[in-house]
Amino acid sequence: MVPSLVKIVSTFKDTDTKKISLIQNKMDQTFFVQRKMKHADYFVYKALQEHPMQGIPKIYDVQIEEEWLVITEEFIQADTLAELLPFSEKEAVNIVCQLCDILMRLHQLKPPIIHRDIKPENIFYQDGKIILFDFDIARFYDPSKTRDTTLLGSVGYAAPEQFGFAQTGVQSDVYSCGRLLQVLLTGRLDQSVKGHFERIIRKALSMDPKDRFQSAAQLKAELQEMRWIFPGVNNRSRKGKVGSWIGWILSVCIVLSIDTQKNTSFEHDNLYLIACFLVLALLELVICNRHKVQKYDLSLVRWGILSLTYFLLLVGGIGILTLFDRMLSA
Repeated sequence: MVPSLVKIVSTFKDTDTKKISLIQNKMDQTFFVQRKMKHADYFVYKALQEHPMQGIPKIYDVQIEEEWLVITEEFIQADTLAELLPFSEKEAVNIVCQLCDILMRLHQLKPPIIHRDIKPENIFYQDGKIILFDFDIARFYDPSKTRDTTLLGSVGYAAPEQFGFAQTGVQSDVYSCGRLLQVLLTGRLDQSVKGHFERIIRKALSMDPKDRFQSAAQLKAELQEMRWIFPGVNNRSRKGKVGSWIGWILSVCIVLSIDTQKNTSFEHDNLYLIACFLVLALLELVICNRHKVQKYDLSLVRWGILSLTYFLLLVGGIGILTLFDRMLSA
């Protein structure tokens, strides 16, 4: 932007190497954020400008003025995650899954962009949606390098390799996601998480990048596996959702083809048909949630648990329908 056409409204940060200000266009009164930095990567911000994506502030201008890199980006008026800690389990999982979506897009660029500074202070939260900002220490991934040229990162959130142990890569951002999940759930860096999230966080925070989730997509898939899936509503993939709806349609067709004259279980034929549909619906529900037992190594154990779950749900459902049938017949 032309300096004469903007005015500085307020300054968020002013150091020897970084100046962040709220500026206003004198012509149309529009607000922007101006970032002036000495050590940021021009080409990273240029790539972000050329590849705008959901979940990242829009970059309007990238200029070099003497020793400063000057960025003009979208002004977002929202709280950061740091101001809203802690979050419920459902909210935390949703936030990290959204973050994984953003990272997947960044990591799919050629070359991939590694953020390297993921933390609550660098993520806006507005109406249930997140926006990742501050790419001031982000870099391109270069497979030919064995370590980073510049060693930077926020202590606690930065992966070990960011401090000289190896080159940062996709797994470095995965490490930060694991730490972020821990903090979202507890509100603190020094408080561990117990229960079903413990294994996921421990894997994400492995010292060796090879032992972590190898991509943001893997981490997201692992988090989504913790949810109960309702067929046709929140399947993990479009293919799964289509398959579920086909299952529902087939179930309805089967039930409609049943001859109620053979009904000897219920006084009311409609309840008999509902019971038949329940047999098929619960089967689909159990199959869609079979990921819940993947932690057991023996397939016999997994199928045993699934069969028992199906049987108990079926007995409970039929029992309720039978009771309702008797109440209507009384």
